[in-house]
This record gives sequence, structure tokens and C-alpha cells, in this order.
Amino acid sequence: MRLICIVVFFAGSLIPPYVPKAALASDEVSIASPQFLLVEEGFIMKSASLTRQGSRRAYAEGIIHTVKEGESLEGLASRYGIEANTIRWANKLGNSDVISPNDELLVLPVDGVLHAVSRGQTLIGISELYGVDQKVIEDQNNIKGSFILAGQELIIPGAKPIVGTPVLVATAEPPPVVEKPTVKPEPQTADDDPLPPVVTPPTPPPSGSDRDKAPAKYTPTPTSGVLQKPCSDACFITQYYRAGHYALDMQERGGGPIYAAEAGTVIRAEYGWNGGFGNVIEVDHGNDLITLYAHNKELYVEEGDIVKRGQMMSWMGHTGLVYGATGIHIHFEVRLKGVKKNPLLYIQ
Repeated sequence: MRLICIVVFFAGSLIPPYVPKAALASDEVSIASPQFLLVEEGFIMKSASLTRQGSRRAYAEGIIHTVKEGESLEGLASRYGIEANTIRWANKLGNSDVISPNDELLVLPVDGVLHAVSRGQTLIGISELYGVDQKVIEDQNNIKGSFILAGQELIIPGAKPIVGTPVLVATAEPPPVVEKPTVKPEPQTADDDPLPPVVTPPTPPPSGSDRDKAPAKYTPTPTSGVLQKPCSDACFITQYYRAGHYALDMQERGGGPIYAAEAGTVIRAEYGWNGGFGNVIEVDHGNDLITLYAHNKELYVEEGDIVKRGQMMSWMGHTGLVYGATGIHIHFEVRLKGVKKNPLLYIQ
């Protein structure tokens, strides 16, 4: 037994001890993922945009930036890689508006606009509204199955606001001539004391223009859509937007006033056949949005006029290509970037 123990001890001294492979492996160096990014100006930005440098404002990622002393919209746009107009549109800022320290600005991750979904709107309708492919909107906002909710805010990449600042059109019309009042001589009294002269107000020059007959009216209850319904509550749709008829036809029994669907500049106001439109008006609302009003009886605006939302522009008629007295209606078109859109998407 002693001999066996001596042999085992001697053999154990010659054989290296057993060490598990896991113990021989070198320690892994853990590298923490960066939580901040350094940009060229030396500012520190969170790599995740959904933090309180801002709170979430859309289902896609957007940042609420707190303005610091000395910052400008152009500088912020350059810092975040978007256009200054994108920041203006998202925060409803005009070209003349200024920003101040501690203001909170919503900064979108891409150029475009923010759209609040209204009740009844669909994704395909919003796609047609802005002229942006539906798949692009879905990808930007992480939408699955085209399911959206009323009140949800969507980023529309590459879009512009539907209605912008009206385009001003220069006109070369001479200023109106104001006639001076005429004084009629009155017979003198017996004592030769002259009576005070009687001033006769000028008589407006006779004119057959329908424009002179127009009452200064605005629609009493403007609708709340992107565009206003161009006729009164009494008018109803007689023909919808469809292939071959890229407009809405709306009728009011016996005719009625036609209103501007939104503020803008009249770029066309013509009497005549006009390719079947009859007496027609077109209004430019800015951002490539134009509305057309056809078959009017009388026109109360002229090319170059600036109109307000709900301003009365004409009277419903049946000029141009219509059929009999029952054809009294308005043919209403909405064109975005030259493409005729379904007006129901804009007035509802």
C-alpha cells in the first residue's frame, strides 16, 4: 500500500493538473453601444430620437428641440439634415416668424409635413390628398395593415402643406377713374343773395358687367375641411368623381352663390365657351394647388384678384356644355401638381 501511494504521488507530480477549457478562455471585452452621437458642431445628440429632447409627436420618430440662445431655423435644419421649411410647416411658422430661446420645435426626421388624421380618412385617401405613394407613408410611420386612427399624426415624406400663401399676380390695369362731383347752379333770390351750392353725387358709369351686381358676401358657415365646400348647404352632389369625370358636380335648385374653397389668387376668370366649362374661374392657393369652378352664370371676380376662404366669386349657372335648365350646377375640380384629385378628399 505504501508502495502504491508513492507511485501515485510520483506520477501526479509529473502530469499537469486538469484545467477546464472555459477557465483557459480569455475574458471578452464588452463594448457598450454608444448612447450619444457627436456631430460636427460639437453638440451631443441622443441616438434615440424618442426621448425628452423630445416627447413623441408621431408614430414615426420625431424630436422636440428646445431652442437655445443664438440658434436659428437654418442652423437647426442643417444640424438635423432637413429643410428649414419642414420645421416651419411642422410648427405652423410663417416666413416672417422668429424663434426665441426655450421655444420647443418639432423636428421631423425627413422633409415633409405632419398630417393629423381626421375621422373617416383612410390611408389611400391621405396618399391621394398629398400625391405621395401609400407605401412610402406606411414605411415612414411603421404602419401595418393600413390601419390608422382618427387623431393620429402621420409624417408625409416629401409633401408640402395642402394650402400655402396665395400667389400674388401682378396686373397692369390702370387705377379706376373717380369722377368729380358736379355743381348745379341754382337760381338766385330776389335780393340777389346766392344760395349755397347743391352738390350732386356722381352717378356710376353705366355698365353691363355682372361684376357690378355682385353683393359683397361670404358664406355664413364655412366648412372645416382642407377646402371649403364651394356652394351653400342647400346644394347637393349630382355627379361624383369617377373615370372620365374628374370633378364633383353640385347643384342648388334654381342656382345659388359660388364661394372660394380657400384663400388664393384668381388666375383665370373668363366668359365664353372655354372648352365646355362655360364661364369659368380658377384660383391658385399656393403649393401647386388649384381649384376650378365651371358653368357659372355670372362672375364677380377678375384675374389677379385676391380672394379669401368663403368669399363669393360667382353665381351658379349652366353655361358651356350642360343639358337644359336642369343642368344648373357647379363643376368643381381640385388639381394638385397638375393632377386632378377627388374633391371629396378635400372638402370632407
